[in-house]
Amino acid sequence: MYMKKSFILSALLLIHALSAISTQLYAYESPLQATIAKAETGLIDAQLELAIAYEHGEGVSRDPQKAVNWYCRAALKGSADAQRNLAWMFLNARGVPKDEAVAVRWFSAAAKSGDDFSKNILARLDTELKTSKTICDASTIPMWETRHCRGQCREFVKQASEIAQGYNIEPRLVLAIIQQESRFNAKARSHKGAIGLMQLLPETASRFGVRNIHNPEQNIKGGVRYLSWLLNEYRGDVALALAGYNAGEKAVDRYKGIPPYKETQNYVKRILKIYGKKHHPYEKSLSFNNRLK
Repeated sequence: MYMKKSFILSALLLIHALSAISTQLYAYESPLQATIAKAETGLIDAQLELAIAYEHGEGVSRDPQKAVNWYCRAALKGSADAQRNLAWMFLNARGVPKDEAVAVRWFSAAAKSGDDFSKNILARLDTELKTSKTICDASTIPMWETRHCRGQCREFVKQASEIAQGYNIEPRLVLAIIQQESRFNAKARSHKGAIGLMQLLPETASRFGVRNIHNPEQNIKGGVRYLSWLLNEYRGDVALALAGYNAGEKAVDRYKGIPPYKETQNYVKRILKIYGKKHHPYEKSLSFNNRLK
């Protein structure tokens, strides 16, 4: 009996220890996840922080390719720090093949942005070096992370991000849909009669409680509700949810997958390329009976 009690006590102590370790790990990972979330919504400082972390292995496993990707996203938006660090990686072969021409390209960009260090480095390099090599794939850089998104566009990005989080939808997916649907133009209207930022049809708007389809906030909420419903309907399959958003769930059900419509197939591909994930967590039961005010 004593041995049995001793064994149970040991097991409980082990469980407690593992729980404590798990809690510590969660607390350790939480700041990283927060930084990633900020970086994905387009914050340059967060993108630069992630790039530096992945380049040097600070708090994460060293990953030069991820470092390049995050540097690119900040560099294409004009961050002199990201441009300089990206150039430095290729000049010194820091986890990437040495390429002085690429380094010159990004040092030049940083110098134009006013970075004195880059100007000094360029004085020692062959500035006649040219390259057609594309290191940063601009097609994967979403519009809301570029200089093209200013003023009211930035306000819509903030608003959409907050609404998405309120419905447990990752903001990047919602923003990618808005980019594809309206390019953040609240007055957009399609030839099929779809209206606003998320291009809602009047019947869809009514179905998901939208009183004023022309109101940007209500339009976004209606679109997010519809997206949430679709993710639940297709068990988190992002491609099917997107196909449903574009062509309607009846078409997806009829073809038992993405409909063979070129428009829908291209729509799904473009958004998936920006969103970068094939699965999204979904709610098992949803109720959208209340109307939006």
